Amino acid sequence: MKRLLYAAGLFTALGCIVQAQTAITRADVPFDFRMGSSSIMPAGTYLVQQSGALLTVRKEGGTNKSAIQLTLPTSRAVVSAKPKLEFHRYGSAYFLAAVWSPNSHEGRALPKSKSEQELSRRAEFVQTADVSLR
Repeated sequence: MKRLLYAAGLFTALGCIVQAQTAITRADVPFDFRMGSSSIMPAGTYLVQQSGALLTVRKEGGTNKSAIQLTLPTSRAVVSAKPKLEFHRYGSAYFLAAVWSPNSHEGRALPKSKSEQELSRRAEFVQTADVSLR
């Protein structure tokens, strides 16, 4: 019970701290994908909300398909003018890997799930796919 109360307090405090840093964008994802250990997210339009280290992806259009994931800071060498989602592709399986900010080297990376780790061990190489945010 103490752990539950501690966790609830921690998430409440985290929510108050990062509330002012929330950014909501849309993405038209043309393929099914996974985000962390979530079930398959079908192709479609998604609302992408970043609140500090917390990333929420929710399917638009009245469905209840959504996922929440803690992210890690990451950087890249090449700067893109547009924000985008980056996916790792293993055969026909896509995994959301990162969210990139516009005109910046900075982004947020998602930790690999167990299923993605297993696929990456067996894959000869990883392909990437990008989807623009608007």
